[in-house]
Amino acid sequence: TIMRQLWETGLSDFKGDYFQMDGCVLSPRPKERVKVVAAGQSDRGMAFAAELCDFNFCLGEGVNEPTKAASVPARVLEAGKKTGRDIGAYMLYMIIADETDEAAWAKWKLYVEGADKEALAYLHGKAAEDTTAADTSMAAAVLRSPTPVNWNMGTLVGSYANVARMMDEIATMPGVKGIMLTFDDFLEGLDTFGKRIQ
Repeated sequence: TIMRQLWETGLSDFKGDYFQMDGCVLSPRPKERVKVVAAGQSDRGMAFAAELCDFNFCLGEGVNEPTKAASVPARVLEAGKKTGRDIGAYMLYMIIADETDEAAWAKWKLYVEGADKEALAYLHGKAAEDTTAADTSMAAAVLRSPTPVNWNMGTLVGSYANVARMMDEIATMPGVKGIMLTFDDFLEGLDTFGKRIQ
């Protein structure tokens, strides 16, 4: 709220429980409307995003199941309808790509075999302790994950062409306004994405 006041009028005298502004000034103001992104999977988190933001970071799910998380951007759209605002989802996926499907799956197998199983067991145990967690919570996402790798995001494994095809599928889910990506080897992955997938 404070930042919106500053961006839009250049002045904030906001008084709240945690912030007290007395003639706070922002100059120069932005020339265009600043877009704000939130990150909430819970119903309350999505309601917050729909009230105050433009986009919401959301978790993809599954391995090579591009639309498995379709209910998530749909919930973002529902939250936006309640506030009368246009808000969309940025879906999170990791890309593990190579020339062939076989080469990409070999990387995946290496990651799964190298996972710290003791640490993951601890994580799962702690997530399971939250017996009041909603199905939309991070704890529930951890427990739903079919794999020890990328328990908090969807994963696309395959050839460059197959990953591009799966990304096209993600983009068709209602409510998706963008795809947020990470890579198994970030610098090489980002470069390869730009040259071979995008």
